[in-house]
Amino acid sequence: MNVIIPVAGEGVRLKPHTHFLPKCLLYVAGKPILGHILDGIKDLQISKVIIVLGAKSEQVVRFCKNYNYNFKFVIQQKRLGLGHAIYVGSNSLKGPTLVLLGDTITDFDFKDLGDRINILGVKEVDNPQRFGIVEIVGGKVINVVEKPEKPRSNLAIVGVYYFADIKKIHQAMATVIKRGIKTKNEYQLTDGLALLIKKGEPFNIIKIKYWFDCGTPDALIDTNRHLLKKNHYCRSHNKAKIIAPVYIPDSAEIIDSIIGPNVSVGECVKIKNSIIQDSIINNNATIENAIFNKSIIGQNAVVRGSFKRLNVGDSSVIEFP
Repeated sequence: MNVIIPVAGEGVRLKPHTHFLPKCLLYVAGKPILGHILDGIKDLQISKVIIVLGAKSEQVVRFCKNYNYNFKFVIQQKRLGLGHAIYVGSNSLKGPTLVLLGDTITDFDFKDLGDRINILGVKEVDNPQRFGIVEIVGGKVINVVEKPEKPRSNLAIVGVYYFADIKKIHQAMATVIKRGIKTKNEYQLTDGLALLIKKGEPFNIIKIKYWFDCGTPDALIDTNRHLLKKNHYCRSHNKAKIIAPVYIPDSAEIIDSIIGPNVSVGECVKIKNSIIQDSIINNNATIENAIFNKSIIGQNAVVRGSFKRLNVGDSSVIEFP
């Protein structure tokens, strides 16, 4: 099969981290988001992996050189929505194709998808107004709607799409674009799906148990927390206390600090005299004399604090700004 991974989004909700780094290359649980996605398909028989690129594309291309897939890189010149990204990425493709969103990680065995029918990966959610929603009857998809105000279902599409023949969705999106059909001012993949369904194209659903959104800082930290339960690593550190689960590469230098739980550390990070938990520290960052949690520290960032020494009597109240 082919695999299409759109990563052209600008990651506005993850700024300032995405000012200089593509969203798909932000670290979570020891590796970039895109690394988790590419590792997740390694057991499939793949003809081609199409990466739909946007800004800062050279960094994505460079990262992909760590993998042996047959890559094809396509530029989405204008950010006109997911449907447009898939339209651009699927040009000249044929046959079975898996589409995986570049800001979503799923813990799922893709070999279970089969190869003869279209499939949408879904999950029950509490806030269906935020997602593309699937309506089903007897296990068959009868409609899909993007971010409906009054949802008829709580089954959200969670970034996993399998097409038995990618040409059909390419042609459907061509029709959507030609007619100027937009939702939220973008060409949505759900509008192309709805067009196919109305024409009688069959779609089944498969429920995805573990689905991790990486679109906001809070979501990224939450995803890091969940993934560290499986993807954790740390050698012994004589000069630091490590509280599992964490991911700390051998190139990191940790001195006189307490790290963890739920901390992901990038390559060549230096941490001294600090206490860190529930956070993500990206490559080449330096942290000294700091205490923080639920934080994201960018590449090459420097964080220096100052510990205070106190001698406080009973029933005192001390507040620091």
